[in-house]
Amino acid sequence: MRQLFLAVAFAALGAGILIIADQHEKANDHPLPRPKIASPVAVKASVHAAGRIEGKTENVLIRPQFPGRIHSVLVSRGSRVDEGQVLFRLESKRYEAQRDLALAMLSAARANRMRLIAGARESEIEAAKQETVAAEARYESSRTRFERASKLLERNAISSQELEDRRADHDTNFALLLAARERYETVKADPRMADLMAADAEIASAEAQLEMAEIDLQRCSIVSPCPAIVLAVDINPGEWISPEMPEPALVLSNTERLRVVADVDERDALAVRPGQSCKISVDALPGQFFPGVVAEIEPRMEPKKIYGGWAGERNETHTRRVWIDLTTDATLPIGLPVEVMISGASSS
Repeated sequence: MRQLFLAVAFAALGAGILIIADQHEKANDHPLPRPKIASPVAVKASVHAAGRIEGKTENVLIRPQFPGRIHSVLVSRGSRVDEGQVLFRLESKRYEAQRDLALAMLSAARANRMRLIAGARESEIEAAKQETVAAEARYESSRTRFERASKLLERNAISSQELEDRRADHDTNFALLLAARERYETVKADPRMADLMAADAEIASAEAQLEMAEIDLQRCSIVSPCPAIVLAVDINPGEWISPEMPEPALVLSNTERLRVVADVDERDALAVRPGQSCKISVDALPGQFFPGVVAEIEPRMEPKKIYGGWAGERNETHTRRVWIDLTTDATLPIGLPVEVMISGASSS
């Protein structure tokens, strides 16, 4: 019985080995499929977007640096101005007076230093010398009277009070003599270093005051920071204006180089790269195209703000803003709506 059980077990083991070997051979006959390779990135012929003409930068808002009354306006809407050209002026009488006062203080400070270096005039030195001689004479006279009074007191020829009066007169004239000698030496002496340093500091302070006054006077003339076209003028002579006013005095557009700002649809947001060439068209010039190059791409998405108005345009969508430099000298008005075709854009 035991031998029969062992024979059955060995037979079952052999059958299992045969089944496993057969499955292994079938697996070798049908290998696993290989992973698929991604298809090449699709390349778009062009990206269509709506845009508008603007200057090199955003609009430049012009305001004065301090409040004042407008004296004159030198430009009008649509004027083309150069960098540094005066746009309007504020009343400047107060600042002119401050400039003149600072200039006078500077002249006084410089004259004081020159006086220190030059020293006293000959007449002043001679006057101080004569005052010293006179003080010496008065002192000698009072000294003689005091000595004579002392001898007379010993013989009871004068009173003690008279002697004290002579002593006081002697001491006073001696002090006046010392003072006259000091003034004479001071007048003849060279200027002290401390006096020269104080004079230099006074000059530097006066120069700084004059520079600030001139800056304030220059700020009364408001100038253009760049070549530009005047888009709006919201001031008139006689009006009061302040930097805190909500509306700017003038609005300029930098015309050093024209640009196109365009909103690229979210489906094409990753298909645009800096340096890609563009064609810009306007409805007012059918069939004419202006070349451009993608110069800047905004790194974020925003709700659509610029609309082209063509059939099938998506309105409720997010877009990526793109700035395109025009490579032509064509003169186009700021804010003109345009259509942009960005060529050779690859989508990722």
